[in-house]
Amino acid sequence: MQFQHIIYQISNNVLTITLNRESTYNALSTDTKLELQQAFQQGEQDQSVKAIVVTGAGERSFCSGQDLSESKELTEELAQEWVNEFDQLYRVIRSVQKPIIASINGYAVGSGLQLAMLADIRIGVASAKFAMTEINVGLACIIGTTMFWEIMGRSRTTDLILSGRMLTAEEAEQYGLITRLVPDHTTLKEETTKLAFELAAKPPVALSSNKKWFNYLTEENFNHCMDFAREAHKIGYASGEPQEMMRKFFAK
Repeated sequence: MQFQHIIYQISNNVLTITLNRESTYNALSTDTKLELQQAFQQGEQDQSVKAIVVTGAGERSFCSGQDLSESKELTEELAQEWVNEFDQLYRVIRSVQKPIIASINGYAVGSGLQLAMLADIRIGVASAKFAMTEINVGLACIIGTTMFWEIMGRSRTTDLILSGRMLTAEEAEQYGLITRLVPDHTTLKEETTKLAFELAAKPPVALSSNKKWFNYLTEENFNHCMDFAREAHKIGYASGEPQEMMRKFFAK
């Protein structure tokens, strides 16, 4: 399968999926989300693939999140379809029974940070930055809140979501958003490759059972959050608030 917005590469039983929209800080357009979904499905079905790495092109950004050029003029009806795009992508990633590593090479923001959170293990470079900036463009952060609540607890999650502030890599490690921190991009690539080979050599049946149980423990909250997100974004776009905030963002 040919991809336009990602790079799909298999080497030594490890699939690397690279978001390849460097000019947009690897933002998630509708087409990019669809290609990611197809790539994870293809990797899951490929018996030669034993581990999966997801990363971003270049050294500036892992993923800057939703492509705001697509979401700035959504209607309340289209907002629900937009949430469905994330629902479908995230469910595909959650269904993958092979180990997934997020190799975070730069900014991980909004749904880009959510994408990283769907990985089993997250390695970040020291220069990376992390944030949930939805509040700054008039969007509720329902899915992100659900993910972070389980990891960071109420206080830190509330601070992050309501302020929209940027975290350093060191803070992200303290909060549990990343589990491993490396000093530079060369080390990030080396450590990611080393870990991917290590996980690819693990017994696949045991790995699969572990991942199924991880998902079972979070499935109820995940389903509830998607339902609430559809309603929250419908209400938000009906108010005109996101459209106005995004117009101001692009005017800057």
